[in-house]
Amino acid sequence: MNKFHKRFSLPHWDGYVDDNIFYRLIKNSAPEFKAEIRDIYFGGDYHYVYKGMQKTYGEIMGATASPVKVNNLFRIQDELGIPISLTLNSMSMGKEIGSDNQVINGLIEYIKSFYDRGLRICTISATHLMRTERLQEAFPEMHWKNTVNHLVKTTQEVYDYVALGYNTILLDRSLNRDINTLKEVYVETKKLGVETSLLASEACMPSCPFKGEHDDWQSELQKTSMNYWQTFSTTCAMWNEKTKPLPRIGTNISMATTELADLFFDNVDVLKFSGRLGSRGNVDPNGRMCWVGVERPDFYKEDTDNTFEYANSFTEIYERNLAPFINDRWVPQGWTNLPDPQQHTTDKLGTIWVTDKGKKLSKVLSTCKNKCWDCHLCEKTFEVEEFNSVLAL
Repeated sequence: MNKFHKRFSLPHWDGYVDDNIFYRLIKNSAPEFKAEIRDIYFGGDYHYVYKGMQKTYGEIMGATASPVKVNNLFRIQDELGIPISLTLNSMSMGKEIGSDNQVINGLIEYIKSFYDRGLRICTISATHLMRTERLQEAFPEMHWKNTVNHLVKTTQEVYDYVALGYNTILLDRSLNRDINTLKEVYVETKKLGVETSLLASEACMPSCPFKGEHDDWQSELQKTSMNYWQTFSTTCAMWNEKTKPLPRIGTNISMATTELADLFFDNVDVLKFSGRLGSRGNVDPNGRMCWVGVERPDFYKEDTDNTFEYANSFTEIYERNLAPFINDRWVPQGWTNLPDPQQHTTDKLGTIWVTDKGKKLSKVLSTCKNKCWDCHLCEKTFEVEEFNSVLAL
């Protein structure tokens, strides 16, 4: 079997204005692109009344799939054979979600509306509810994921979440920088018969002190003309502007070599990508979804003709050794209508990741545990002034 068969969990474009474009791009994508998708996840919200108050439990970021988008998602599952996954990942919920029979029954009916249509994968954050086993009894064929917001960092925590009934363990993004713990976790999950998932693309700073408040406020802000980054311009909007593309600002997986790609793919089952919030303009409805090269002024040399790159699958990227790989060069869910492959040779790349010092940094990032205050290799590699905390910027 292909090494990358069903290895990527991709976000549905919940926030995109066109209800049909995602379906069309996926349908038009190459068979090998479709074959690499583990699932496509989308947001939902359960609305209910508790003690006279209108309340909501569900998606944390304020982007949910419209009814037309949901219909198209089921078309993707039914026609193309790609599983879809409902996301109910809010960490801010009332105790009634785990204790009030009427509220729980209502949530079961809400999930049942998807289950009866064939949904078999669901991310759910409500650990007290999972402890009751009500969901497992109501939906015996459901594959349950915990949420990355549970911050599962250790092998012991993996055992604990498996005991709650989760079948896919979404690991904390910090393990993007701790391959040794990732290896240990992987060995144990094979004994337990569950799979692991790692958030491969993550722009948030490691252990961001604003994340909890950001998550609590994001949903409300998403419904207004002022999003989080416009409202709170002194957090990540500021330091991303000041330091891009310094890797210590976020926790993306870095794969500058085939050796590092093998290391991650051999020790985690699924790589998950973020991207449900973003809107995408000027998308050709007759195009096809694919992997595309990053668009950064530092990446390509000035004499490179037409910097756009695309590949029809990650297998193609890997087998052609089009390094650096995920995030540092390639991201999924771009689109193209070009008939012929378009990729650049290493000598046309101006990125630091193809140099010896860039490859060294990428290897260090896999084990550094985000101890930035004691390392500073990111700053040294990119030749910027050292700092101990992102918040000092």
